[in-house]
Amino acid sequence: MAIPFYELVRTARKTLALAVNRDGRLTVRAPLWTPQSQIDAFLSDKQKWIERTCARMAMLPPRVTFLCCEGACLPYLDRMLTVSCCDAPRVSLVGDTLMVPNTDKATTLAVRWLEAQARRELRLRVCMLAERYGFRQPVFRLSRARGRWGSMSAHGTLSLNRALILCPPDVVDYVILHELCHMPHPDHSAAFWAQVERLAPAYRVQRAWLKAHGELIFYLP
Repeated sequence: MAIPFYELVRTARKTLALAVNRDGRLTVRAPLWTPQSQIDAFLSDKQKWIERTCARMAMLPPRVTFLCCEGACLPYLDRMLTVSCCDAPRVSLVGDTLMVPNTDKATTLAVRWLEAQARRELRLRVCMLAERYGFRQPVFRLSRARGRWGSMSAHGTLSLNRALILCPPDVVDYVILHELCHMPHPDHSAAFWAQVERLAPAYRVQRAWLKAHGELIFYLP
């Protein structure tokens, strides 16, 4: 069997993992010292999954990204905002209306505002949840990753996707708790999921929401 073309990313992770991008590009994530022979065997074993996933990706409709224009709707935590392009000096939130300067950089300005809100809101949620459940406060980083809502590094850096600002608060909290649980459990073992369920009893509901609304991770340009 021919080994498909792929991007290999080596990190301090413990296990091999596969991801297929929307355009069919394959990424293999591997522990730092994994031999090439083991990676090739892993790909061979996952060949049918790769073929099915690539076929499914090819059938998806074109991706929609946020464009800042008058009357556009924008999800924001537990609210739906309406964009108003006007003579405002800066981006601001008035009730459920996002006031954006009416310039050719309106989308860029709106996205920068959303990222600033994400950095502030997510940092606050991380600090609160870590303190509430007795986790060591992690180093926080805002991410623009296109394939992951969050990740916890081996050195205790918690990366959260900026697109979480578009998700309901209970979903945001689940992603944070999921990653915090990786501090004592750097895997997806039974012990890991048991701790997730203790801290977020309805986590299956939030996981289902993320799966149903997965396109939001690509929404911000």
